[in-house]
Amino acid sequence: MDDTVNGALPAGAPAGADRPCEDGTAGSEWRRLSPLTVQAGVLGITLFFMLPALGGAGITAFFGVFWPWGALILLAGLLLSAVISVSDVFRYRLTRYRVTAERMEMRSGVIARSHRSLPRDRIRTVDVATPLWARPFGLCRVTVGSGQGGDAGDELKLEVVSAEEGRRLRRELLRRSPGAPAAAGARPEDTAQDTAGEPGEGEPTVLAEVSPRWYRYGALSWGPMALGYGALAALLGTAAQIIGDFASRLFAPIGRGLYEFATSAALVAVPSVLLGVIAFGSAVALAVHVEAWWGYRLTREPDGTLLVRRGLLNLSSVSIEERRLRGVELCEYLPLRWFGAASVAAVASGLGENEQSKGLVAKRTLSPDMPRAEAARTAREVLPGAVFPELTGHPRTALRRRLVRAAVAAVLLTAAVGAPLWLIPFVPAGVAAGGTAAAAALFAPLCAAYAVGAYRGLGHGLDRRLLYLRGGMAARSTVALKRDAVIGWTVTRSPLQRRAGLSTLGATVAADSGVHRARDIGHSQGLALADEAVPGLLTPFLLRN
Repeated sequence: MDDTVNGALPAGAPAGADRPCEDGTAGSEWRRLSPLTVQAGVLGITLFFMLPALGGAGITAFFGVFWPWGALILLAGLLLSAVISVSDVFRYRLTRYRVTAERMEMRSGVIARSHRSLPRDRIRTVDVATPLWARPFGLCRVTVGSGQGGDAGDELKLEVVSAEEGRRLRRELLRRSPGAPAAAGARPEDTAQDTAGEPGEGEPTVLAEVSPRWYRYGALSWGPMALGYGALAALLGTAAQIIGDFASRLFAPIGRGLYEFATSAALVAVPSVLLGVIAFGSAVALAVHVEAWWGYRLTREPDGTLLVRRGLLNLSSVSIEERRLRGVELCEYLPLRWFGAASVAAVASGLGENEQSKGLVAKRTLSPDMPRAEAARTAREVLPGAVFPELTGHPRTALRRRLVRAAVAAVLLTAAVGAPLWLIPFVPAGVAAGGTAAAAALFAPLCAAYAVGAYRGLGHGLDRRLLYLRGGMAARSTVALKRDAVIGWTVTRSPLQRRAGLSTLGATVAADSGVHRARDIGHSQGLALADEAVPGLLTPFLLRN
């Protein structure tokens, strides 16, 4: 990313004048953001600032303290809205962008002017999103990234442009010129297939569409559920700080009644509270899941890209170039796996996500949780030939290693529960012994079951085009990698693995984290698998019996 701060135009040049590209080629005309940027910003301010301010003022009026607290809340909301509206005006007037044959450029900034550019041969992703406040105006946010995943400086954000302009930018920026030079570090097959991504004629091919029955899986998604619990805790903490004494006076009678009920009927109250917490978390998880995957559609575009469209309040459109696809991953997470659900993710280069751009749904995710058979079908549509066959298991010594770890974990958990009971002076010895025994009876079978499940999740396989690796218990995944996409192997062995005749085999690909591992595979078994998957790559380092 070329980034020049305080990059001003030559003296005497008009504000809207074009500046030639650094390589001296004639540039296309500079474009502004949509003229509706300011109006959309005002709507967003109303939704996210003024409505909460009015709500806060209404609460203070309800408690009879509108003056001065309610007035201060309204004044703060008005001032903040005014500042943001003025900044939107300046952002619209001072932001310019253009796309040339060599690069995409953008000028922005109010006090510190910047001129940033991204070479087109480094552009990997063009994501189009439509926030709720921009939808009535037909606007969208366009994020152009290099896929490096380093920081926010590796991407350009246009906020906001018309939906038609967003589609045009996506088509133009993902189109490859046959004579364009390869980016630094690009794989040879990427360069060879540049012409494969040329736009074609015809309609998109629909690979998968959402079914209303799939939404029920969202109630069991632990990620959105944890998000809901965190939001509830933050909301309650903020409300307690703001309302303070008023809330205590209002809810004190309710709190006393709940306390008296809990102490008099603990056997009923404790399960009721637990069920209420679980129900709340499931409801939040379901709502978040529905919002994220509403209207989901996966298509293969004529320009050689996979396009994922989804979202209820915030519409999102993520493109993945098929020529950068290295494989697909079938993800089966607990407890969804117990209900036969799975999701599909892409193993592709150029999808790097920095900390600022990570969200609840990763860019590489191609589908929501769906029935496993449907997920396998979608994976085959994305990567023809990915049949996910029965895989070869790993040696029994791998099970023994996991059972030993489970025994250690059970002992530590039992000690964590039992030690405080023995150390508290007024706890009778019989109670302490009973509590310790109950903890052991609970943790021992749970840890053993987890160990057996983790072992059963290990597997590997090979067919004419693809390498399959499976692993994990709570987050089990089966990845299908193109054999010609594997560019290296890593073989690691701990002292205990050497004694057991095991090793961890890692297949290196130019995508995502880079390495996909087969853990605790038989050492000779793993070397034979690597040699057969990519003949010649590991051969010089092997000693054959």
